[in-house]
Amino acid sequence: MRGRKMLRILGIFLVFMLVCTMLSRASSALTVAVVRTVSPGRMTIAHTVTATGKVQEERELAVSAQAGQKIAQIAVREGDQVGPGDLLLKTDLSALKEQISDKEQELEMARAEIASLEAAEKVKKEKQERAIQRAREDRDWAAVKGDQAVARASEEWDRAIGAYNEVLQNGGGEEGQADALREAADAAGRAYEEAVSAREESLREADRALEDAAVQEPPDPAVQLKKKEAEKIQAQLKKLKKLQKSGGQVRAPIKGVVTRILTAAGEVTAETPLLFLADLRAGCRFTAQVDKSQEEYLQKDTPVTLTNEQKDQTVKDLTIASVKADPEDAALLQVCVYLPGDTLTVGDSAKMTVEKKSKAYDTCVPIQALYEAGGMYFVYVVQEEDTIMGKQLTARKINVTVQEQNETYAALGDGCLAGGQKVIQDADKTIDEGSPVRLAEP
Repeated sequence: MRGRKMLRILGIFLVFMLVCTMLSRASSALTVAVVRTVSPGRMTIAHTVTATGKVQEERELAVSAQAGQKIAQIAVREGDQVGPGDLLLKTDLSALKEQISDKEQELEMARAEIASLEAAEKVKKEKQERAIQRAREDRDWAAVKGDQAVARASEEWDRAIGAYNEVLQNGGGEEGQADALREAADAAGRAYEEAVSAREESLREADRALEDAAVQEPPDPAVQLKKKEAEKIQAQLKKLKKLQKSGGQVRAPIKGVVTRILTAAGEVTAETPLLFLADLRAGCRFTAQVDKSQEEYLQKDTPVTLTNEQKDQTVKDLTIASVKADPEDAALLQVCVYLPGDTLTVGDSAKMTVEKKSKAYDTCVPIQALYEAGGMYFVYVVQEEDTIMGKQLTARKINVTVQEQNETYAALGDGCLAGGQKVIQDADKTIDEGSPVRLAEP
């Protein structure tokens, strides 16, 4: 009887202990964090920068027509791609014919005026040549007359000196004769000097007259101005006739894309471009704005991929041509990528993707495994400990250094973690140093 009682008590105790164990496990399941772990691995950290931009022309060509033409038809629209010889617009041929007639009359009048001015220049030149010839003849005649006068004065002087010397040799002659002859000789000498001086003055005046006559008068500037005017009229006439020969049609000179149209049917052309073509022979350029914080990943020659979702087109093997500050916003950068011909078209929108990989790091973990507090980084690892309930997994906090990170992974400093440690990637509850944890089911 007593033995049965003891067995009953023991059974009740075992049932009680079973219930407590079940309650303990249930409580543990409600309070212990369930975690997923990951082993740190060797990998590179990739930094991806994306931005949306537009394809623009690298070189633009202005297309114009002779001024004063009435536009009859515009054959293209902005954004149209054209090839060499494709029709861009037409002009009114009747008005063009009248302009050609007017220009021909202008050219004829200009040429007649040029001929008149050139004839006047010829007369002026001939007149000057005659004046030079006469001045030269006057100079020669002055020299002859001067030489003759000097020669006569010299002869008179010689005779006067001879007569004076003869009287002196004969004893002086009659009273006062020698003095008279000496005065006559002195007067003849003065006459000779005056003749020489007069000859020199006459020649000097003749030389000056010759120099004055030889001075070339500048040509009448009206001749050259009128010739330039005639050349301009002739060039205009040539363009008008060329336009007439083409039937008043203006065609594309290159392969390009119409970027701007600055006229309309019915308007009259001026000395300004009618439209602009993006020169596809020179390729295009893609430009986009990117936040300045991404500058370290956007260096010149960095590989780039462009994607146009509308055309389902991807262009690879491109590189950044330039990176510079945005002139309107200091917080932004302007990124330029040159495109080869026959890829994207001027006006297309595209998405730029730049991926720059780091060197390989030995200890990399998912970014969600990394925590930060007070400027310090740390991770949690799983550690097994002995408790009164038996073996228990707990979270252990380990401070780490971060060498590099992106949106998905972080590279930790070498030696921060021991080999084989499992890093807690995420938990279904908040954990801290020493928090009990259990591993999620595989």
